[in-house]
Amino acid sequence: MPKIYTEEEKRNIRNALRREAGICLDKYGVRRTTVDELVRRVSIPKGTFYLFYASKEELFFDILIAFFDEIERTYPEMLQELDENHIVTSLTDIFFSIMMKFYKEGLYRFLDGSELELVLRRLPDGSVDKIRMTTRSVLHELFSYFAIEDEDDIKSFTAGYEALFYLLKDGEKIPDIEKTLRFLIRGLVLQMVE
Repeated sequence: MPKIYTEEEKRNIRNALRREAGICLDKYGVRRTTVDELVRRVSIPKGTFYLFYASKEELFFDILIAFFDEIERTYPEMLQELDENHIVTSLTDIFFSIMMKFYKEGLYRFLDGSELELVLRRLPDGSVDKIRMTTRSVLHELFSYFAIEDEDDIKSFTAGYEALFYLLKDGEKIPDIEKTLRFLIRGLVLQMVE
């Protein structure tokens, strides 16, 4: 008979699975990460994994959506508390922190179409659209905080920032990736605030 978990235990297990899935995603990618590896890292029985997720792909999708949920929840507050005297530096820091969080959590692996496809083919129809809509709406919302009235300009800044994420795929090949990204983000921010 399966063990019955309290709500706190469920939350802790789900968080541990997400954390370890992020580590495995960064280290191994989707294809080489196994459910066996995940349950070993979290120290739970394999059957317990399936109480939370139908597949490892569902877990990876969950961490991707959780990332965007966190961005939607936390970054608008940061944008409202910007230092008006150092707006370019403040905005650069915010957009850089989003990008580095994406990189350090291994989510950049999803920028490789084959990795994302592995996840999406095991999920219900409409998941691809959900990711695209979520990504664009979060970025659009972040850029709409500024006094940019032209919808095309907002779309351009969103696309420019989104394009920078694709550098993360080859982050290990770019010397001093963090400094490079900060420089490029600063250029985008300067264009945005002028």
